Amino acid sequence: MRSLINLLTFTKMRRLPEFLILFFFLITISTISLKWSSSSSSPSKSRTTDNNNNNKYSNIKLNNIFTNPFLLKDKFFSQDNDRMTEKKIIPGLPNLDKYIHLDLKGAPPKANKFYETFFNFIDKIQMGVKGIVIEYEDMLPLNGRFANATNRLAYKKSDIELIQTAAKNHRLKVIPLIQTFGHFEWLLKLQEFELYRDDIALPMVISPCIDSTYVLLEDLLQQTLDMHPDSDTIHIGCDEVILTNSHPQCQQAWIDVPERYITHVKRVVSIVRKIRPQIRILIWDDLIRSDQFIYSEKLLNQLKGLVEPVAWHYRTKFEDSYISSPAWDIYSRLFTNTWTASAFKGGLNRYSMQTNATHHTLNNHAWLSLMNSLSNQRNKAIYGIILTGWSRFDHFMPLCDLLPTAYVSLISSLHVINTGRFILTDYTNDCYELMNSIGKDSRLCQSLPGYSIWSGISSLSLSISQIEDRLAFLHTVAPSYNRKHLFVRRYELDTRLNELEMLKNDLLSIIQLLNNNLSDLYSLDVIDEWFDLYLSPILGRINTTLIEFSPARNQKTWPRRPLI
Repeated sequence: MRSLINLLTFTKMRRLPEFLILFFFLITISTISLKWSSSSSSPSKSRTTDNNNNNKYSNIKLNNIFTNPFLLKDKFFSQDNDRMTEKKIIPGLPNLDKYIHLDLKGAPPKANKFYETFFNFIDKIQMGVKGIVIEYEDMLPLNGRFANATNRLAYKKSDIELIQTAAKNHRLKVIPLIQTFGHFEWLLKLQEFELYRDDIALPMVISPCIDSTYVLLEDLLQQTLDMHPDSDTIHIGCDEVILTNSHPQCQQAWIDVPERYITHVKRVVSIVRKIRPQIRILIWDDLIRSDQFIYSEKLLNQLKGLVEPVAWHYRTKFEDSYISSPAWDIYSRLFTNTWTASAFKGGLNRYSMQTNATHHTLNNHAWLSLMNSLSNQRNKAIYGIILTGWSRFDHFMPLCDLLPTAYVSLISSLHVINTGRFILTDYTNDCYELMNSIGKDSRLCQSLPGYSIWSGISSLSLSISQIEDRLAFLHTVAPSYNRKHLFVRRYELDTRLNELEMLKNDLLSIIQLLNNNLSDLYSLDVIDEWFDLYLSPILGRINTTLIEFSPARNQKTWPRRPLI
């Protein structure tokens, strides 16, 4: 700068304009240089910096918040400072009836530790939830022919009463969901019920061709409704029915599969109405939405006024054929009400340790868009939406998305349905920030059952991600060929293995704390299955790596090349 001033004096200001241009050019270059310098001195996410920072993962905190790995690059949204803000606002439906579905075929919570506190939270957040749909599967305390068929840790009748009392105290309806056609694995897997199968080799679908099926279903439905004296609605399932008509009785009296399906549903409805005449009956719509039903109104007319279809779709974007399907018009003419069903957990991956909140919130956003569109068409308005929370894809599938990991997804999904606004920062385990961001009382977070599980699994996920990164890098430090010949850069190998051992110790500490928290809400069998699914594999890889790499670690002299 001083030389520039001397030069200006020497020329006696004759070339002032040129020097002013030079001056501003130098200022600009200096500013850019400072920015680059600042940027390069900040913590880097590059592989080089990561590899040279040996202590990066030595201490894993339980309340770490990390970048959402599921963040979508959706065309309707932009990301700014880790905040997803919607560009295209659509009207919310705050007055729409909203129901939360709880799937008890996987990780059923302890009744006395979950329902009162969860229902209290749902009541207090005031987001328009009208009730709870509970898919009991094998968790109902059934007796008689079912006494030895239910889960050995099934709820007691006092637990069912507790659930209904808690729901009533918090102004929530309870809708029992009892599968009555497909997804009958919990019962048909057993030898004593083998002869009820549609296909003797497959325990999924109950045969509609034998009278004993309807005796069994009446017993099941009678016991279920007796335990739910105040329920004015029941869901009879009937989704994903793969009917083969292969039972010998079906062969003797042949009817096409669509007609057989309708006949079965009508008989189930007749049983339910016999037990409770005025009850509303919901049914999943995936089969009656198919072409063989939609383009044969003679078939669907047989269900007119008998059931209320529930349309389910769990993707983030709906197909044009789904949006414009003639089913919507037919439903409005044949049925008193039409419902929809989104997902807030378990509707994406059959193997999932942590709920993908972004995916599920976008799914609810897609439903909001479609419901708004339908409400603008005559007689096509949707009565209500069920936010499903699946725990397994079916009875034989692995546990996925423990409920506490889905609280972000549930709250965000309710928010987007009510307001039309999708705003999601990476509050992976920070309930307080999430509640504040949507204008709710963050103190309610403390009433969420398993809140510590939410933060614990978030920390666990981070720890596992870091370990997987270290394991992958170790194989670049000491590939199998080098280990075979004990020809490894030992000083780096020592560093990396020490780092892996520290990460393992951190992981074991998190697991111990998480195990204590899980024990408060879940039975031992749930914890055992979840640990075996999501923790045993990574622990096994760590131990295998430490064993396989240790011989090269002890080498003090190395041979001349070539190594063979």
